[in-house]
Amino acid sequence: MYMGEQTHRLEDLSAELLALVHESVAMGLDSIMGDEDLIPVLNIRTTMIVLQTETLEEARKAVPAVLTSSGVEQGVLIYNGYATLEDGQSTRALLAEAYELTTGARFCFTQQYRPPRKASFLSRAQPLDCIGELKFIDCRPE
Repeated sequence: MYMGEQTHRLEDLSAELLALVHESVAMGLDSIMGDEDLIPVLNIRTTMIVLQTETLEEARKAVPAVLTSSGVEQGVLIYNGYATLEDGQSTRALLAEAYELTTGARFCFTQQYRPPRKASFLSRAQPLDCIGELKFIDCRPE
């Protein structure tokens, strides 16, 4: 494991990196067209880099090298998956992992949502619907 070995608190997150998290989550949600999985994307403020890896673990391992080669200290990896609501119901979630190269810190966030639906013969179209607010969570093991 390169990053995320230490537990980091939300208070340790810089305002600049938090702003990049919010920007990344907004762009990620805007790119969701249905119930599809997103290819992991790294936002480094100046550009979005699609990480063509076989697994999420490979994408995570690639982050430090991409940040270093891009000459930036911070980036946010976004992808989607599933999360469990408080009532036990499973829902889609956009996950964001904020990386800080100089400290080796990794901060994780989740934004639960209902995917958009296209109109069909028996139902209306529905836009993507966020469930609750963006949440700071414990990072999953790498």
